[in-house]
Amino acid sequence: MIYETIFEQIKSVPNECLADIEEYIGYVMYRHKKNMYETKHNDLSKYFGSIKINKDVLEIQKEMRNEWN
Repeated sequence: MIYETIFEQIKSVPNECLADIEEYIGYVMYRHKKNMYETKHNDLSKYFGSIKINKDVLEIQKEMRNEWN
């Protein structure tokens, strides 16, 4: 639906129902934000496992360089 059509339909609703419409729109926006967050920040550890690196990154780089030489 086009926004203008939705606005015209909301204008024709009695004032008593506007609170319900506001709550519903708030719920739809909440679900949209929640779904966007869930799709954006998937926990990939359930697919690949978790990786814990306890060493300093510079130490790892030095070890890798030593392996190459």
